[in-house]
Amino acid sequence: MATRSITVNAIGFLEKDRRMIRNILSIASNKDYTYFLATSAGEVADSVIVNADDPAAMIMWHNYRETTPDAHVILASTIPQFASDYACIKRPLIASQLHSALTPPSGQPKTSSIRPQKYEVLANSFLFRNLSTAHLEKIVSLSRVMQLPAQQVVFETAATGEEMFVVLNGRLKISVANRDGREIVLGTIGPGEIVGEIAMLDGRGRSATAMTLTSSELLVIHRRDFMPFLEQNPKVAIDLIKVLALRLRLNTEQLAELITEDEILR
Repeated sequence: MATRSITVNAIGFLEKDRRMIRNILSIASNKDYTYFLATSAGEVADSVIVNADDPAAMIMWHNYRETTPDAHVILASTIPQFASDYACIKRPLIASQLHSALTPPSGQPKTSSIRPQKYEVLANSFLFRNLSTAHLEKIVSLSRVMQLPAQQVVFETAATGEEMFVVLNGRLKISVANRDGREIVLGTIGPGEIVGEIAMLDGRGRSATAMTLTSSELLVIHRRDFMPFLEQNPKVAIDLIKVLALRLRLNTEQLAELITEDEILR
């Protein structure tokens, strides 16, 4: 299959945010998809990231939808709109959340009632998209499907992490609590996105809380099954390390920018 070029438009963001988005797009590119950041807000694109806290950006986006109604939409806001039909992430932008939200469009209409196949979801995920067909099929065989209602806690911060979850259908909210116990929402994830992989891999506590926003169908991969699979397939382990290292690099770069910005403001 020929490499598909995907243009991403970013509406209402400062240059520092655009730099981070550009870095993520270069990392997200692979043999199947090559991502490009649009040079102007009006450029037609396959995906669009909108600063939902900027009224001017929202007006521009509503006008943009008239000419590009099928674009994959990601809304970035300090208060994510959980009732939205679009992917929502937290502002200021968090590299790992934006990385996950940039799932390649499936090519199916938003109204499609066809549930994505487990194999196809894994093949399009950022964590597993570079694995071979045989490896993906093996992971599917190790997994099970879990059905959950809306407002169901999937796991809580500090709980022991034995499983990771791939969203087949539905939407989850990812959050943490600050020192005062107030909930800080990091973002939401939808079909094709993965949560809980860090705790599952290192066997330690969860770093955040995940809760379903809608009735959801999750693919569950347990540590007791996945770790022996990695031991038997070191190439897969290396590929996963590369993906996780890239996410860590993005978050480190973003932290450095925030520290520099804070020093300038003092």
